[in-house]
Amino acid sequence: MSEEEPDYEALANAVADVRRLVAHLRKTQAPRETLERVAAQVSELNEALAPYDHEGPYQQRSLVMGDMNSHVRDTEIPAEYFPYSPVVGALNPIAAPVGFDFDGEEIHAEHVFDAPYNGPPTAVHGGIIALVFDELLGSLGAMRDIGGFTGTLTIRYRSLTPIGEKIRMRSWIERREGRKTFVSGTMHVGERLCAEAEGIFIRPEVSMLDHAMSGKAKAG
Repeated sequence: MSEEEPDYEALANAVADVRRLVAHLRKTQAPRETLERVAAQVSELNEALAPYDHEGPYQQRSLVMGDMNSHVRDTEIPAEYFPYSPVVGALNPIAAPVGFDFDGEEIHAEHVFDAPYNGPPTAVHGGIIALVFDELLGSLGAMRDIGGFTGTLTIRYRSLTPIGEKIRMRSWIERREGRKTFVSGTMHVGERLCAEAEGIFIRPEVSMLDHAMSGKAKAG
């Protein structure tokens, strides 16, 4: 198995097509014979890709785990810093992807969620909202070079977050206390507040990071 990163453009294009496939499957009214043909073709693709799976450990920054120097931030664009993010990553097929814009102080975003992210009728699933907030708040710390692991994430769902309409998002830092960073965020559709969140992100000690990067940290 190669320890090299895959070709970025080729993988991003393949991932984008898989997202389209997922969206079509979520919304399809296709007849049985069409679905059976799609299933057979997808099975062939899975067999072609399987021998090239990287066994991990995994991270958002790159496919192959590097040393601490590989995590030095070299971009102002969250999607470039986290290409495998499940929220913003161009190389992750489950990402929407939501386009985060970092202005040096805050993160802003606008996104239209499609049917794969549906929860209540006409609306985005609450778990998806939580996932996006975790990244919206957490990646701001990373972009400000004070990032850390999620300690707590509190979400208040104020109104339904609609599918198929532009959702406006924002995150900002409230304060810092030692290794803790307190971050807030909101989601709006038009002027209506859909949801708001508060998170505490805890910057790990260097020894903890070294242990995690070694790939020897045990789950649990």
